Amino acid sequence: MVTGKAGGRSRVTAVDVAREAGVSISAVSRVFTPGASASSKMRAKVLAVSERLDYMPNAMARSLMTNRTHLIGIIMANFKNPVYLSILDSFTHAIQQRGLRSLLFNVSRGDDLEASARQIMEYSIDGMIVSAASMSPLLSDQCRRRGIPLVVFARHPRNVKANVVTADNVAGGRLAARLLIERGYRRMAYVGGPETVSTSLDRGSGFDQALAEAGLDRVRRVNATDYGYDEGYEAVSRLLNGGDRPEAVFCANDIMAMAALDAARYDFGLRVPEDFAVIGFDDIPFAATKPYRLTTIRQPMDAMVRQSIDVLTDQISAPDVSPVTRILPCSVIERDTVRSS
Repeated sequence: MVTGKAGGRSRVTAVDVAREAGVSISAVSRVFTPGASASSKMRAKVLAVSERLDYMPNAMARSLMTNRTHLIGIIMANFKNPVYLSILDSFTHAIQQRGLRSLLFNVSRGDDLEASARQIMEYSIDGMIVSAASMSPLLSDQCRRRGIPLVVFARHPRNVKANVVTADNVAGGRLAARLLIERGYRRMAYVGGPETVSTSLDRGSGFDQALAEAGLDRVRRVNATDYGYDEGYEAVSRLLNGGDRPEAVFCANDIMAMAALDAARYDFGLRVPEDFAVIGFDDIPFAATKPYRLTTIRQPMDAMVRQSIDVLTDQISAPDVSPVTRILPCSVIERDTVRSS
């Protein structure tokens, strides 16, 4: 047992493990460094001694020696949308599999994104992932000056020099319109999120493009103040209360589409899909449940997460690599809220 001067137990160090195992301190360090070279025999010896001495490596001390913390900062917003809980679960799991750790900041309640980024940078992070509605060039400039690779996830902001990994939101909007046109709907509307958010703009743009190609015009467009259920319910109610009621609606996410279904059925007495069709976007797990059985456009979230981590780790290893943009295809998931062919 390792003891302090007063006879009480003190923290076991790598020096103690190296002495007991008969190896160098650098050998102990390699055993506990992900990806470092160490023979199986030496690894087994060091781990056995570490177990016996109850040794735990000091990550903070190692980061001072290597100038790497292995910390990835994650800034997310809109946790009212369940899709972000799934995304966070996927990110933290993928990050841990790479021998890294995650540090989460939540900007859901009107917090300043740049201020949150400055706070997270105080922890000497090795890279940053941001998924927030508002992205300014200031944040990407801050990361670039500090040599911190940045990935913008599930967004395609304008005038921002950063890595981008996102679904093809424009093509997703086109898929929604084409499905409705194919099923015989002619009077269609779009319920978007906040007016300036890139995802809402891109999905609505693709929807309008496909309608125009078919010689159709969108009946109406309304924007919710947020991507939440209550905001979506209010926006859809405005849409259905109008004088030019559509026969189908494409909503910019599944939560608002579920609100549209509830408003149509319970406030306006409409039958879905006979009187009114609804398409969402995301394909959250709840979309498949019996109360909704929502037809939706699926984002390839798992692939987006994997590619985000790939891009980030590549640029941590090679900081001078230019930013990349990866746009992944969406797909139609048909259930019961659009009439069958």
